[in-house]
Amino acid sequence: MPKYLVSYRKTEEMGQKPEWTSFTTSDEGMLEPATIRERVDKRMSVLGERLWGNGEVVWIGSGRIDTVLYKREEAAPETSIVYGIIED
Repeated sequence: MPKYLVSYRKTEEMGQKPEWTSFTTSDEGMLEPATIRERVDKRMSVLGERLWGNGEVVWIGSGRIDTVLYKREEAAPETSIVYGIIED
């Protein structure tokens, strides 16, 4: 069963520098950008976070976890959410 890494840029206060936070899931229903956005929105509401950027959800591919995390850092500064598959 594939494992997906979902990362999003968040802030907790206005004017705060955004930072990436991530979670993993094995739910294959998470392949759709709209579903990913809903899951991130729900998580942020529970944690009191705010989404940074333009709200765009971007597929970054697959690879070992370090490769996927590296690809995350290459995302455009205005990109809010990235996701990919973690390979063993």
